Amino acid sequence: MLLTLLNVQTLLVGLTVVLLVYYIRRRMLYHLPPGPWSLPFIGNYEVYTKPLVHRVVNELSKKYGPVVQFYFGPVPMVFLNNYEVVMEALVKKKTDFAGRPPSTTFSMISEGYKNISMAPYSPMWNYHRRVAMKALRNYLQGNLLEQLTQDNMIKVMNIMAAEKGPFKLKSHLDNIVFYQVYTLCFGEKKEIGDPDVEFLIREKDIVNDNLANGLREDMLPFLKDVFPSKRYLAIKGVLDRAYPFIYKLLREHKETFDPNRIRDLTDHLLLARTEAEQSGEDEALEKLSDTYLMQTVSDIFFAGVDTTRLTLNWFLCFMSGLPEIQAKCQEEIDNKIGRRCPSIADRQILPYNEACLYETMRAGVIAGLGLPHSTICDTQVGGYDVPKDTVVIINQFALHRDPKYWTNPEKFDPLRYLDDNGKMDHTKLDSWLPFSAGRRVCLGESIAKPEILMMCVHLLQRFHISLPEGVKPNFDGVHRDVLGTETPPDDLEIVVKERFK
Repeated sequence: MLLTLLNVQTLLVGLTVVLLVYYIRRRMLYHLPPGPWSLPFIGNYEVYTKPLVHRVVNELSKKYGPVVQFYFGPVPMVFLNNYEVVMEALVKKKTDFAGRPPSTTFSMISEGYKNISMAPYSPMWNYHRRVAMKALRNYLQGNLLEQLTQDNMIKVMNIMAAEKGPFKLKSHLDNIVFYQVYTLCFGEKKEIGDPDVEFLIREKDIVNDNLANGLREDMLPFLKDVFPSKRYLAIKGVLDRAYPFIYKLLREHKETFDPNRIRDLTDHLLLARTEAEQSGEDEALEKLSDTYLMQTVSDIFFAGVDTTRLTLNWFLCFMSGLPEIQAKCQEEIDNKIGRRCPSIADRQILPYNEACLYETMRAGVIAGLGLPHSTICDTQVGGYDVPKDTVVIINQFALHRDPKYWTNPEKFDPLRYLDDNGKMDHTKLDSWLPFSAGRRVCLGESIAKPEILMMCVHLLQRFHISLPEGVKPNFDGVHRDVLGTETPPDDLEIVVKERFK
């Protein structure tokens, strides 16, 4: 027993010495970013245990500057908190900051980093992303997205119109978003209540609930093998159920694939593989295995669901609480398109509605922190050294609340984005970064903007949206996860009323 205790003590002393040497060496070799003093091993406990880390870091950046270093346990992380340093990192030095840090959970979710969002920066990743971008561009060239959005919105709005009195949004947002993205990815138009889509809704909610505050397995990876947490096992259970289902859909697409009749995004990816086969690119064929194709579709499906659902939730929160802005949106819709079905082309003639969507993405905290980057070499940002393999976080909340770029940043004001003639002025989008930038810019941005705008216009064209009688507007977000996601209050209810009989 005594020998065992001595061995443990020796191990702990040895580990302490190694870490101290590591910290001292970093300080001597590099001009590191400033930050509050941290405890050995534990790090800046007072920062990473707070539920709204993006807000805490934003406040601390006012003391330490736009580039701040914190220790999450023994792991150093650098946070970038203003537009200038973010552009330096993601655009001017985009390759230096293009990596992703390893994550036990995301390695499991991506079947060994075979997706696009969390895979390390490499020639494989570049090829994989190019293929996915080509598939998305080809998808947007036709009118499939427009027809899909129109059909799905009409079905869901008919259900919403049948609501009598106040109702919560979740089930309706799920109906709007999951059925839309399901058809986009897999082609089949499902009726509301379909068991396959409802299955995916339930599984996605389980993942979100269990990822919310991070997993201990990502700090101490060996725990997954010796003492996995309930949340880790819950996510693994979802993958064991959901991935066979998606692989089955991929097999069915392969069996019925016709290059002259492309039905959906999965078909576009299969077309890219067919073209690679015909060109004799052996390396390309390896990179387009079924696992990579399935992970690409899953990436777009599940990421598209979350961002769209959150954006619509915030949009309806703002519209129901700001009736004067809603009325201006509806006046523009009535004057420009009347009662006909909205189309993607209408984006050009609805600048005020589009400005409201942009302001929703800024003022609603859809993701306070971007997905983590990591440096693939020793580099610099904001005058400080950032060693290779350092985790770097973009504080999107700080960018979207920076008073240098946003007058009265807590106020919802769509006029920020319009010129003197009432047109969208894209030169006013500095420090607006909901889709990130550089090598890791969001893959689905080109679809998300027109798609979500169409959804919003459909809703405002048909309904007057209000809060229940006596309820005051509340735009205070509720913390959801480690990425700084905030949603409208859980008790938010709205009332919809047909504008035209």
